[in-house]
Amino acid sequence: MKVRKFIWWLSRRNIQLEEGFSHILKYRLSLILAMCLILGMPLSKSMADSDEIEGKKAVILILDEISLEEILNSDTPNIDLLLENGFIGLMNTRAKSSLSNSGSTYLSLGMGVRTLASIRGGLAFERDEMYPISDYKLVSDYVAASELYKLYTGKTPPDGEIINIAIGDIERTALDVTPNNQIGLLGKAAKESGLVIGAIGNSDLNKPAREFTMLAMDENGIIPFGSVGSDLLTVDADVLGGIKLNQRKLLEEVERILPDVNILFIDYGDTVRIQKTNQLTTDFVMEEQKIKAIERADLFLGQVIKKVDLEKTLFMIITPNPSKKMASQGNFALTPIIMSGTNTEKGLLTSNTTRREGLVTNFDFGPTILDFFGIAKTTSFIGEPMQRISNKNPIEVLFRNQVQSLYLRKYRSTFHWSFIILVGISLVALYLPRFTKWKGLHSKVLNYLSLTVIAIPLTMMTVSLFGYKSIFFDILYVLGGAFLIAYILNKIFSRNLISIAVLGLVTSVFLLIDIFFVKKLMIISPLGSDAIAGGRFYGIGNDYMGILIGSTLLGIFSLFHLYKIKNINMAISIIFYMSFIILGLSPFFGANMGGVLSAMLITLLILLTIFDKKLSFKNITFIIIGVIVGVIILTALDSLFNPNPTHAGKALEALRLGGLSKLFEIIGSKLKQVIWNLTNASWNIILFSQVILAVLLYRYKSKTLMKTREVYPNLFKGFTIIILGAIVIFLFNDTGTIAAALMLIYLFIPLGILIKDVDDIV
Repeated sequence: MKVRKFIWWLSRRNIQLEEGFSHILKYRLSLILAMCLILGMPLSKSMADSDEIEGKKAVILILDEISLEEILNSDTPNIDLLLENGFIGLMNTRAKSSLSNSGSTYLSLGMGVRTLASIRGGLAFERDEMYPISDYKLVSDYVAASELYKLYTGKTPPDGEIINIAIGDIERTALDVTPNNQIGLLGKAAKESGLVIGAIGNSDLNKPAREFTMLAMDENGIIPFGSVGSDLLTVDADVLGGIKLNQRKLLEEVERILPDVNILFIDYGDTVRIQKTNQLTTDFVMEEQKIKAIERADLFLGQVIKKVDLEKTLFMIITPNPSKKMASQGNFALTPIIMSGTNTEKGLLTSNTTRREGLVTNFDFGPTILDFFGIAKTTSFIGEPMQRISNKNPIEVLFRNQVQSLYLRKYRSTFHWSFIILVGISLVALYLPRFTKWKGLHSKVLNYLSLTVIAIPLTMMTVSLFGYKSIFFDILYVLGGAFLIAYILNKIFSRNLISIAVLGLVTSVFLLIDIFFVKKLMIISPLGSDAIAGGRFYGIGNDYMGILIGSTLLGIFSLFHLYKIKNINMAISIIFYMSFIILGLSPFFGANMGGVLSAMLITLLILLTIFDKKLSFKNITFIIIGVIVGVIILTALDSLFNPNPTHAGKALEALRLGGLSKLFEIIGSKLKQVIWNLTNASWNIILFSQVILAVLLYRYKSKTLMKTREVYPNLFKGFTIIILGAIVIFLFNDTGTIAAALMLIYLFIPLGILIKDVDDIV
């Protein structure tokens, strides 16, 4: 260990050594016995790997606010070298702030959670750097950063070359939004594992802009080594903003600090400075300036590469914030990340957080660095170490994934509204004649329309197989394909109920095949998740969860009616099939715990309904308790035995560590999502229409409903379960409004067809 590093380490522990000396003298015998026991015990991973840590370096170059295209369009031989011997991906860097607060992405990377940073988070300085004590012009006194730290926190700053004087506001702002988390988690974990962090560079223009320090700092806002001052800059009239990084000075600081640190963060802020001064610039000049800045960064990277042992060094290039152009195109979160280490292969990055080729998240950043040094991931990190997938054409795959994500982001609402409008037309066509003098559409038209609506989830799943070429073609495929399915079913089966039963079961089976075997069609469907928003990256979302349960109930109970199956056989069949659905929704496959809870409750409600048992308070209480116990057991198994636990398993571990406060945080987050969906989700129109329709049917068409129940007793039991299940799904899922609306389609569409057939009898 170098002298400077040793002195810094020793000074941090000076007080502990003084206090410990008297204890050593007093308890010499106990100490000797304890040492013998310790030497005979297995070493912890961090201690056992101390030899492995020695000599290893992680160098993280920050090129902020640039795109993948801009990197590839630049002349960057050194970045190209990393790509040829490394891996590339898109990192979801979403934080809990608008794009104007760029510091939130840095703080989120360091905390391993989406959070909000103080707008003053860039106020980091070298320990003795001078800064004005007040913004008030009449007070012109400058004081050292260490004095300001003491003034603002009431504490003497711990040893370290870099001090973030806004640490109090950073902590207050972040923990107000994301309580029960740890600011500076990466820096704290590194410090506790014997790793030393350094930070060099800045994005200063008219004021200090050192937000990247929130990524590298520990819980006290301290970075052991670094240089972030304005002396790193030089004047250049040929660059936007008039200043750029002084390559020579920057390299000198790298040479000074690198021997003493294990992890080095370098903020090459020229790309950000160009973005800040683009108001008077043409797009052409702006792109030209950014490319030149990227090429300067590449030359600097080449100098750094020469100063490390490539066999023991991990290089990462990250972009915490998207460029303004990327954001204007709808990409506010997916930014490039390049990682190259001792592996000489090339390919794509992934992680167990996303389980998607070429996609990782900001949750995974900290665990990846710690994993490189052989340090076990702390349970405070919810992410997982990034993994490597060999691929000879990673750029091609990455571009395809990026285009797909942007396409779905842009046109998702178009797909949804097409579906919503068709559902609305179907409900009007089926039910308006029941309450007015309008004779309605021809029976054949109604049958085609109804079956087309029920078939749309299937065509929504398969549209991605054609690569999302154009919105016109894709909408035509979704609607035309669904109509073709309806046409084929009408030609094959003479009875509408058989067509409905077959379509319901085919939909259910197709979804289960995707859950257990294909594992991608639902995710990249327009009814699936949004990789840019980052709500869910794998498994089954609530949209398709509602469709899965609704189509299953419709298909099975239609068959029960058609073939007059006995109650006991019905019960056995339901338990058998629903067990596959519960397994598919479990953490081991679909990873939708709200869906598991709902499916379990619905299964028990089915059994009560089949055997005509009353839904007494006692029965409902036992059902809820039993289901909750079952969910807890599944979650515990996921947490304890799954090597890559899902969000549910991680949530249980977080509850164990965080206690009631963490529970209330999770509940609060879910309630906020429910409220947002109630006021913003487009499917609310359908859900509210379905609720109003249910009230109208109960109020004015009770005789018709009773007659329908007499004619279709088993199927009507299925309808009852669907409406009860929709209530359960609404209550136990954060996006339950959408899932409930989609599930109720499998009640009101077929019910409308059946009511039409029996309405004239009443």
